[in-house]
Amino acid sequence: MYKGAIVGCGAVACQAHVPAWQATPGFQIVAAVDPIPAQHAQVQALLPAVRCYGHLDTLLAHEDVDFLDICTPPAQHEASVLQACARGVHVLCEKPVTCTADSMQRIIDAVAAANILVFPMHNWKYAPSIQALKRLLLDGVIGTPTAVECTTLRTKPAGETGWRLDPAMAGGGILLDHGWHAFYLLLFLLDAAPQRIAATVERRLYLATGVEDTVTCDVQFPQATAKIHLTWAAAERMNRIVIHGAGGTLGLEDAHLHIAPHGQAPRTVVFPAALSAGSYHPDWCAAMLPDFYAALGDQTQWSRSLREAETCLRLTMLAYRSAAAQAQTLDCTTG
Repeated sequence: MYKGAIVGCGAVACQAHVPAWQATPGFQIVAAVDPIPAQHAQVQALLPAVRCYGHLDTLLAHEDVDFLDICTPPAQHEASVLQACARGVHVLCEKPVTCTADSMQRIIDAVAAANILVFPMHNWKYAPSIQALKRLLLDGVIGTPTAVECTTLRTKPAGETGWRLDPAMAGGGILLDHGWHAFYLLLFLLDAAPQRIAATVERRLYLATGVEDTVTCDVQFPQATAKIHLTWAAAERMNRIVIHGAGGTLGLEDAHLHIAPHGQAPRTVVFPAALSAGSYHPDWCAAMLPDFYAALGDQTQWSRSLREAETCLRLTMLAYRSAAAQAQTLDCTTG
C-alpha cells in the first residue's frame, strides 16, 4: 500500500484524482495541502479521514508519505517537485510538469540526485478510444502511418475565469494546455522521436489576456507528418484524430472511431463517451494509476516517464520559438 498526499485541492483534484484513487487498489491518500482553507473542506467531503495542511513543508514534516500527487497550476509545480526530491518522495504530477527549460533542468537534476520517480499525468493516453486506436496501429490495420491530424476545438478554456488565462500561473495558453496533450499522444501513437517543428500562435477571442488561444503546429517524424490545430475560440467542442497510413485511414471523432483499411469495407466503433466530454476524466486517471503503481516498483521506468515530459516541454518551447520567428521550421533533435 503506497500512502500519498494531494498538493492542491481544486477542481482537478476533487473531480478527477480523488475518484481515481478511490477506484484503484494499492493506494491510500492520507493527507492534502492547500493554502485556501475552504479547499480543505472540499477534499475532506470526499475523503473524511484526510489530514489537511496549509503548506507543503508542514505536511512533509508531519506525514510519512510515499508520493505527492501535484494538482496545482503549472507555475507552482517545480517548487513542489523539488520539495519532494528533498524528502525522497515520489511524484505524480499534472501536466505540464513545468513551463520552462531551466525549470525542467532543475527538476531533472534534483530527481537524479534524489533517485525518485516523477510520473506525469498523461491520462489522455488511457482514454478507451485512444487505446483502441493504438491497438489498431500495433496490429498494422492501416500499415505504416504517414500523416496525422490532431484537432482540439473548444469554445473556452476549462475554468474560463481561472488561472488558465493568467500567464503567470499557466505559463502559457492553449499550447501548454491542450498542446501538451497533443504532443504526448503523438509520441504514444507513432512511437517515434520528433525531428522538426513549425508553429503559429494567435489570439482570436481572448485578446486582453497574455496567452494564446489558437495554435497551428506541424511536426515531422521519421515516417510521418503531424498537423495539430488547437483553439479556445471555436463554435463547437470537439476532438478529432485522423491517421493516414500506407494501407488505409483511421479516424477518431469524439465517440466515433472510423476504420477504413484499403480493400476492406469501412466500419465504425462507437464508444460510450466522446473524447471531448468533460474536462476531468476520472476514469482515464484510474486507468493510468496501475502504470504508476508498476513504475513505483520498477526503477528501470523512472527516467522514461520524466523523459516523455521533457520531450513535450521541448516541443512546446520550440513551437513558441517558431511562432515568434514567423513559423520558421526548427530542429527538434538539438533542443
